[in-house]
Amino acid sequence: MNPKRFASVFFMVFILLVLTGPGRAQIQLDVKEHVLANGMKILMIPKPGVPRVVCHIYYKAGSINEGPGTTGSAHIHEHLMFKGTKMMGVTDFAADEALNRQIDELMSKIYREKYWKKDGDQAKIAEWQKQVDELAKAEKKYIIKDHLWETYMKNGGTALNASTSDEVTGYYVTLPSNKVELQMLLESDRMMNAYFREFYSEKDVIMEERRLSENQPGYYFNEQVNAAFYAASPYHWEVIGWMDDLKKVTKDDLIEFHNKYYVPNNAIAIYVGDFKPEAIITLAEKYFGAIPKAPDVEPIRTGEPPQYSEKKMYGEGPGLPSFQLWFHIPPEGDPDMPALNLLAGILSGETGRLYKSLVKEKDLAIRTMAWSRPQWYAGAFTFNIVPKLQAGAKPEQVEKAVWEEIEKIKKDGVMPEELQKAKNKTEANFIRSLESPMFLAMRVGRAELNRGWRALLTDLEDMKKVTPDDIKKVAAKYFVKDNSLVAVYSRSQAR
Repeated sequence: MNPKRFASVFFMVFILLVLTGPGRAQIQLDVKEHVLANGMKILMIPKPGVPRVVCHIYYKAGSINEGPGTTGSAHIHEHLMFKGTKMMGVTDFAADEALNRQIDELMSKIYREKYWKKDGDQAKIAEWQKQVDELAKAEKKYIIKDHLWETYMKNGGTALNASTSDEVTGYYVTLPSNKVELQMLLESDRMMNAYFREFYSEKDVIMEERRLSENQPGYYFNEQVNAAFYAASPYHWEVIGWMDDLKKVTKDDLIEFHNKYYVPNNAIAIYVGDFKPEAIITLAEKYFGAIPKAPDVEPIRTGEPPQYSEKKMYGEGPGLPSFQLWFHIPPEGDPDMPALNLLAGILSGETGRLYKSLVKEKDLAIRTMAWSRPQWYAGAFTFNIVPKLQAGAKPEQVEKAVWEEIEKIKKDGVMPEELQKAKNKTEANFIRSLESPMFLAMRVGRAELNRGWRALLTDLEDMKKVTPDDIKKVAAKYFVKDNSLVAVYSRSQAR
């Protein structure tokens, strides 16, 4: 190995002492790290035994990296990466490319006629679309449907999937230990040789996906609540994007998005399972190491400004009535987050404060939840209550009852046993997440993209140090009306 070509650091055996009944047991987290010359990180967690390897690749790219006019790009990109490359998904790339160039030229004409002009020529649009449909039909004979999945499956692959969130895009597969090289070949190919085949038809699929969501009662209202809460930051829009942007986003937009964000120095690959780290490093150098480094990606510029005044929203429809109360909280990693996360646990569940008060004692609700959601650049703490219509519960009554519980915590804090119970549950959930190779890869890989995977360990230790006084302080600091949004959704009357 040439030390000038890469840096390699191994982090061995981090031991957590955790309470598991009457005694103590050791939970071992053994992560090895290798950094390629192009900046891509390879994380490895050897788990000898079953000869299979969970193979995940994560990009520091999600809906927050989009902007007005291109919302939904990360999700569209996720779909298109299953449509093949120059070597995958096609029998004759040259013939396929020639048809795609013609389709792109016609779609550019359609785009300008539809969206650049107030009154575009509908006859021209119809004629061009007819030509596009004929070309797309001709292209079908060159396309190998589900080529990527079929290739993985024939080689023992399972759990092939992908996901897009506000901050991360991930691609997943689990393979026999002797087939990891296949994953590196195909994923490096997708990174370096992305080809946006069937872009226009796939965009139609995604728009239909959004329409199905829109048909769910309360979808529009909740989308508007989110948009009202995040006034400036790119958490303002949902991952699927605005429908108007989905209609207008172009293939050139997606190519630019890919070339900026889906690059080695903005990615990590993680492997969990039965393998020799030296073999993984050799393969990573061969496949991912050959991809040139791209310009570094700038962090998000626009944060969420202070709110300064209470917001209230009201809507109605056929869905289940709800009362929501949102508060702005700091991003992931802030010193206040452990206390806020534990407070959500104290409030939630059938033994939580909200359920005891609003469901059992006051008979105002049938469901209660509190959720602390720290994100990379901005966070939200939300209360979500389903009022009990049979008891005639009014939104004003529910709001008053929630604020009463908040004020109790701000004044009196929480009982030590409540806090300890929330800590035990948090710790138990963390331990369970380490038992599954797939969830272990997800937790470690995603954590590495933001604050580094070691934050998983330090966050756990910080959580253990939270005191009842810390809970009082964060409640008083963030749960104030000028930092809140109230959202009331009522069931519309039958006509």
